[in-house]
Amino acid sequence: MVGEYRPPTSGITAAHGIAVPRLLFVLCLLAACSKHTESKVYLFNGFDFPVVVTIGETKLELAPHSRTRPAVNGKAMVKVTTKQGALISESEANFPTGPKGCPYFYNIMGAAAYVQEDVVYGSGFGTPHVERGAGEISDSKCGIDYLFRDPPDSISVNQYGPHGDNRRWLHYDGDGTWITAVNTLLDDTGQWASQSHGAAQRIVRAVVTHDPNNPALPAIAERLANMQLAMPEATPGNLLASARHKAKQ
Repeated sequence: MVGEYRPPTSGITAAHGIAVPRLLFVLCLLAACSKHTESKVYLFNGFDFPVVVTIGETKLELAPHSRTRPAVNGKAMVKVTTKQGALISESEANFPTGPKGCPYFYNIMGAAAYVQEDVVYGSGFGTPHVERGAGEISDSKCGIDYLFRDPPDSISVNQYGPHGDNRRWLHYDGDGTWITAVNTLLDDTGQWASQSHGAAQRIVRAVVTHDPNNPALPAIAERLANMQLAMPEATPGNLLASARHKAKQ
């Protein structure tokens, strides 16, 4: 389980523009090229139980509260089951192809909680924003400066340029688990609150179905009741298909 991340104290260091030696420049290019061979796909399991994921011909097991980077690309069916073989979800995903694609997140049932936020250095630049990923099943994020790694306490800028900057940081929201995801979605009171609440119920339905003795369920049931929202019942089968069917009714 990954603990809570907190943004570092904002700072900034001014620096003159310095010419980069040719050898260093070549080494930097080689390092960048080597990164292109790494998978841009991130697969998340926010539940308290392990799952087995089959993506095309690739099959892997994901521990509770974990993520991995499978070497997959292009359009493929994603099938998720418990270790005992009970179906959780099955849907099609379009994974990025080639080295220039943005990081792609497949979040099983939307149960992992992550957040993208701006870290403000110096006077900043533009308007900082925060974007949470709880409830999102598939998502693509471009322009991330720090992906699941801590941002530095300070950055260097040209002394004749702007006196600040914002850098994008993506990390787990709190402990990153399904409980955090559900509570974050239920906290939504904005324009899309009903969709967020539905996504929370979808996550809870998966837990009720495949982890019915989870000790967090009574508190979740109480909160749903206080919000006059139905507590989902156990529903064997493809829970994503079930969610789409209910949305059409």
